[in-house]
Amino acid sequence: MNTIFQNKRIVYIDILRILSIIAVIILHITAGPLTRTNDFNTTSWWVSNIFNSVSRFAVPVFFMISGAMILRVEIKSYGDFYKKRVLPLFIPLISWSFIYGWYNQYYILKSNIGVGEFLLDFGYKLLVDRNYVHLWFLYAIIAIYSTVPLISKLIKNATEKDIRYYLIMWFIVSVLYRFVSEIIFRWTNHYIDISILNIPMFMGFLGYFILGYYVFNYDLPIKWKNSFYNLGVISFFLTPILTYFASMYSGILDEMFYGNYSITTFFMAMAMFLFFKEKEMSIHNKTNYKIQKMISSLSKASFSIYLIHLLVELIATNSIDTEATLLETLLSLLFNIMTIFTISYFAVKVLNLNKWVTQVLFGGRG
Repeated sequence: MNTIFQNKRIVYIDILRILSIIAVIILHITAGPLTRTNDFNTTSWWVSNIFNSVSRFAVPVFFMISGAMILRVEIKSYGDFYKKRVLPLFIPLISWSFIYGWYNQYYILKSNIGVGEFLLDFGYKLLVDRNYVHLWFLYAIIAIYSTVPLISKLIKNATEKDIRYYLIMWFIVSVLYRFVSEIIFRWTNHYIDISILNIPMFMGFLGYFILGYYVFNYDLPIKWKNSFYNLGVISFFLTPILTYFASMYSGILDEMFYGNYSITTFFMAMAMFLFFKEKEMSIHNKTNYKIQKMISSLSKASFSIYLIHLLVELIATNSIDTEATLLETLLSLLFNIMTIFTISYFAVKVLNLNKWVTQVLFGGRG
């Protein structure tokens, strides 16, 4: 049984949210050093590669958490669900698209276009997801949430065997088939296209969404758990090494093992989710109420931190020098992570003091 705080928070879900948002910050900080050079033997590239690689669990785990939480909600009507769950995502999508679009246009590009032209450009980019790099997640989660009133009924009426069948098929189509296709492409410069495996139902982030529900609600056999743990640990070590050799072969950064459907990313995400689920009781017993309250506060702010953190990064941090030493790279990286996370968290808490601001910027979330 899941251990729940007095405020109904679930311990390991909160911790996974916090670790995932920190990992997302790491992904964005290390993107610069990884892409600014094709010299894969510099210290800064390797440090950034290692940090980036071990943070790749973040996005899949966010989708898994969403599935675990939202698919257990009783949906009384489509209208009620859209009002309470989907609309609060559309609002921050529009507001943050506007903020990042405005900042990018007038402060980064230093454009002189008029308000009317900016609004037309903003509207177009809002439709096609081009206002800022990290906002794609909102488009993806809104799309999945739009299926929830139907998917939740299917899932709740399905047996464990039914869900397991879906997940096996999703793994074959979205992870294994994609992995084999990527390998063949790098050898032959041609993707394989097996039409029988192009099954929309078994493609995309919906699989991680349902996987989160499954792992949250069902206990896996001990042999499965051990296999996922071992493959996850191996993946944490292999990802930076495989990325290095793939990049050396390609001549540019090769993100094959960075992808959200990468076979190593999948096993890292599974290992993380299972590990903290198993440790939930132990964590709860070893933490006092004040620590639990802080964990809860950080977790509730994670969505808002996701929205604001890149703006903080643009304003408050410096990029990592591609020629930096090991110590300089580590110190710069750790300083940027702490700075972005801390400023983002406190900015969110201050902004949340006003309910109207909370609604407009964060869809009513803390």
